[in-house]
Amino acid sequence: MNAKVLKIIALITMTIDHIGLYLVESDTFIYTLLRVIGRIAFPLFAFLVAEGFHHSRDRNKYFMRLLGYCLIIEIGVVGIYLVTGENYVFKFNVIWPLVLGLLSLILLYRNEWYFQILVIGLLIGSELLKMPYGAYGIGTIIIFGGYRKLWAQALMFFVINLIFLDWPLWGLLGRTELAKYGALQWFAVIALVPIYFYNGKGGKGNKWFFYLYYPAHLGIIYLLGLLV
Repeated sequence: MNAKVLKIIALITMTIDHIGLYLVESDTFIYTLLRVIGRIAFPLFAFLVAEGFHHSRDRNKYFMRLLGYCLIIEIGVVGIYLVTGENYVFKFNVIWPLVLGLLSLILLYRNEWYFQILVIGLLIGSELLKMPYGAYGIGTIIIFGGYRKLWAQALMFFVINLIFLDWPLWGLLGRTELAKYGALQWFAVIALVPIYFYNGKGGKGNKWFFYLYYPAHLGIIYLLGLLV
């Protein structure tokens, strides 16, 4: 299973997640099922960003391309705010944690400690700005990029879920208010299954399709939401 296949799985599960989030009533079984399937998407994107970091010929160019794409999406979010008055700046664009996760890996792989310590600022800043997935998302990319063995990735992914989810750790301590996500996010570990079958190859395909798909599918779902 190459990177292209992982991207397709990530796109499909992301689309299913967004259909549930924006088009289905939240108190239904179908909604829960779609959101469960959708938990698979982000860990796959995080893993692919980490793989891109390790396999890219020019990491800085890779970062600038992803950052530029993120800023284009964010301009659209700002446009929505100017038209509708609904402020989703930094809060809607899921590309932000991918960008900051990639930047974190670049900084951590530098020898200078003063670059490495900047990652703490990125983690805190993502939480203060209430970015999608925030420190959890950035931490997931750091895990996949910092640990190259699947068993270590799986172990650390379990740990980060334990820290951020309300069950079982915070639930047993009676402090579920300290958790950022509900137990539903545990289904994200299913993403480790396709990652297990990953063969380390990129696969053929038009990379720009994947860049265009994200805003395109959101636009279609938004229009469908206006009709239902």
